[in-house]
Amino acid sequence: MFYRAMRIIFWSAFWSAFVMAAFFGWQKDVFGVVTFLLGAVGLLFLFLFQKSKLFLKYYNPSFGDTLLGFSGIIFLIGDLGNLYLYDNWASYWFGFDTVAHFAIPALFMIVGAMLYELLRIRRGVPKAVEVIFVCAVTVVAFSFLWEFFEKQSDVWWSTKMFWNPTRPIAVDTASDLIADFYGVFVGGILIFKNWIGWNKKWLKKNS
Repeated sequence: MFYRAMRIIFWSAFWSAFVMAAFFGWQKDVFGVVTFLLGAVGLLFLFLFQKSKLFLKYYNPSFGDTLLGFSGIIFLIGDLGNLYLYDNWASYWFGFDTVAHFAIPALFMIVGAMLYELLRIRRGVPKAVEVIFVCAVTVVAFSFLWEFFEKQSDVWWSTKMFWNPTRPIAVDTASDLIADFYGVFVGGILIFKNWIGWNKKWLKKNS
């Protein structure tokens, strides 16, 4: 049931990318159209990649379904925010933006752990602590780069990503990064507690 739900979530995210691209096209927002079409390409790449020989040699279908499902959830969080929730679920401290900045890094930790394991699988499954360290550094670096990207996006393409009408931008940026760090922390805990059990489900017995 869980893995079927993951597949449904993934394909919902994939087709929603085209809906979002059409919506932004109607808004005459070229940046939004390009962003969501590139998102669809990224999701399609993941789908094709989990059909590759590397996956089939080492992993059960549950690994690919989990990877696709979590990636789909990350994408759908962005969909909901861009369509409605970023503007309409806002508060000084606890709006949708803060929830997204917590949930996405937590999920990215798990997705990153799975992708990192793929890079290491020929040398054996990496230890949970190693995986957490590599993923945490990657996600934290990406969090800071994302804030910089939002700022530059407003300059280059006249978007309003680095902007919040309910509070000063310095407070907004700080709260985003704090939520990111909490997401990384929770994602790390989930990996540490479940890494061995997950791999028992994911890995083929002869790998």
